Amino acid sequence: MTRAANSVRMQDARRTRVEAAVQGGTPDRVPVSAWGHFYPQEISARSLADTMVDFFERHDWDYLKVHARASYHVEGWGFDYEASTDPALLHKCTTMPIKSSADWGKLKPLTLDTPALHEQIEAIRYIRERVGTTVPLIMTVFSPLDVADKLVDRDGALLRAHIEENPQAVESAMAAIGDTFTRFVEQLVGEGVDGIYFSTKWANDGRLTAEQYARFVRPFDLQVLEAAKPMWCNMLHLCEDSIRLDAMADYPVEVFHWDRSAGHNPTLAAGHAELGKAVGGGVDAKTLRVGTPDEVTTMARSAIAETGGKSLLLGPGCSVQVASTSSANLDALRAAVEI
Repeated sequence: MTRAANSVRMQDARRTRVEAAVQGGTPDRVPVSAWGHFYPQEISARSLADTMVDFFERHDWDYLKVHARASYHVEGWGFDYEASTDPALLHKCTTMPIKSSADWGKLKPLTLDTPALHEQIEAIRYIRERVGTTVPLIMTVFSPLDVADKLVDRDGALLRAHIEENPQAVESAMAAIGDTFTRFVEQLVGEGVDGIYFSTKWANDGRLTAEQYARFVRPFDLQVLEAAKPMWCNMLHLCEDSIRLDAMADYPVEVFHWDRSAGHNPTLAAGHAELGKAVGGGVDAKTLRVGTPDEVTTMARSAIAETGGKSLLLGPGCSVQVASTSSANLDALRAAVEI
């Protein structure tokens, strides 16, 4: 078999493996992947794409989750940053566009030629050029309320205060954000992306009242996810602790992903039993960062045992701190599925 033919065969095996896990079948082994920020490299389409593919190939992951800089969601509305040159340090916000609750009412939908949005489409095209069409490709897209949270530089208390003070203005902004990312996701479908990694920090106990969630989160989430329906591997990431699976149990996604080690979060097995969907995660980012390879292996294999190796996409519970996570620990995560 030629090298090119062998590469195609491996790509097809990855897709078949992930599809089987997503659909509740029995793959030849549990699929595994990991992701994290490469801050100095994520500020242009080409360097982001090359870094994502290099990381994917170095560890022989089963799918490639594009871990773009978070601010791509909000730069079109005036968010600006000083780019980090340190792999361990976040970019620094230099301009926060929302100063008062009235500012939310000024937001209008963005066009897809907005530089930061177009840059991500370019990166996806570069990635496809390198990995081909059969490697499962998942793009990070925030829940619209998480986009709003980023517009105030992750000051959740301020966002909640603005919701209380001027709900009409915030709701208007949510409509603009929802419209923008609905069209962005439609573009992802056209680019042949296989799914979105739909990330939210707002489905947790104590963040919002049920009424606020129903008004400011759910309708806009579902609007974006409706656009993602043509894709076959949409993943919902519920970030941090005390997650509320019941708030999103009927969301139209194929995989629910969370950190089973955080706070009062359910086990993967309990979540799968409640949701009837594939689940993702298994090894928390702290263990990957400070644990030994043996500890990573133990935790990964416990996740596999817990789920019986079915309907599981093994990986980190949340973003890997790649600058301080050893290759040995990532290799241990990858090797844990070879049992």
